[in-house]
Amino acid sequence: MAEPGLLRARRAFDSMLASLDVAPEDHELAVSQPIFALATIMARDGGQGAIATALGLDLPQGPCRCTAERMTIIGTGPAVWLAMEEGGDPLWALRLADRLSGCASVADQSSGYAVLRLRGVAARALLQRGAFIDLDPDMFGPGRSAVTMIAHMGIILWRGDAASVFEIAMFRSHARSFWDWMAATAAAMGVRPLRDR
Repeated sequence: MAEPGLLRARRAFDSMLASLDVAPEDHELAVSQPIFALATIMARDGGQGAIATALGLDLPQGPCRCTAERMTIIGTGPAVWLAMEEGGDPLWALRLADRLSGCASVADQSSGYAVLRLRGVAARALLQRGAFIDLDPDMFGPGRSAVTMIAHMGIILWRGDAASVFEIAMFRSHARSFWDWMAATAAAMGVRPLRDR
């Protein structure tokens, strides 16, 4: 059974999303909350090669994202990554820690972060109004990520495979504040966020 904190993280945006109408496929700003199991991986001395071998992927070196099977890894700092699995269960981080025993420290972040997915032609323009990084596709294309701030809130931001998809991880306690910023910014742009199917 999931721990209460994980359940709260998974419901961070539920009531807010429930208040939105469903977006058509081509809507300019569609919003959803993907469900991720999350963990921070910190390499021990000389452990990067062993981590890559254990996970069966080349670890991102710098602010980018890679995916193998159902796992996604995002570089968030020197020898530090955010690992995630969409739809992962409450024991996912423990199994990851077992796989990486001896070469990395693994900390479950599933209950600490809420994740929001923005899709549509207005997604980049909306995020650009808050982020202090260049989100132009030539600079921040698919696979890119950043640890940055929006409206004084620390976030991890990454591009999806599609040009118009962005995902944002934030501390769960910031979910309401981030939503309020997003809604106000969208309104100022003349955009109405709708719920992704």
